[in-house]
Amino acid sequence: MTKKMEQLALRFFIVAIALLFSADALAATQSVTVNISFDTPLTLTKVSDISFGAVKAGVADTYTITTAGVVTAAGSGVWLYGTKAAANITIAGSTTDTVNISVGGYTANGGVTPANATCAYNGGGAGSCTIASAAAPGAGKTLLVGVDAQVSGTQVAGATAAPTFTVTVIYN
Repeated sequence: MTKKMEQLALRFFIVAIALLFSADALAATQSVTVNISFDTPLTLTKVSDISFGAVKAGVADTYTITTAGVVTAAGSGVWLYGTKAAANITIAGSTTDTVNISVGGYTANGGVTPANATCAYNGGGAGSCTIASAAAPGAGKTLLVGVDAQVSGTQVAGATAAPTFTVTVIYN
């Protein structure tokens, strides 16, 4: 090997070593920021259940209680006495996230079957309990709930029934 070739080989060797030990030539870094926000958990607080009061025993009928607590019978049934009240639920949570409200899981008890719940959210008018993108609840908004109660007519005087259904509220 000639002296010129040796010098050239030495130069290539030095350049190769410099490249191997130069971190900037072999890798690059970039920092990433993680953004995360937190909000208030959604809560439902039942203020009161639905109360139809007392109705005439032994009569098959459908009774309706409105979100304002008014009880009516579709047929020959009669409201007799007692406290009438729609369900009252306080919804609290985020001041920015809207909510969806729905009902389901209607469960009969004592020959009485609940159906066709109606809802009034935050002072609005009564309507379907399928409410999409309702106002963010913040410190608390009221949900009033009425329902139809289909009575079999097999109930005797003094009997009580406690059918149920579920109200579900989720964030959008």
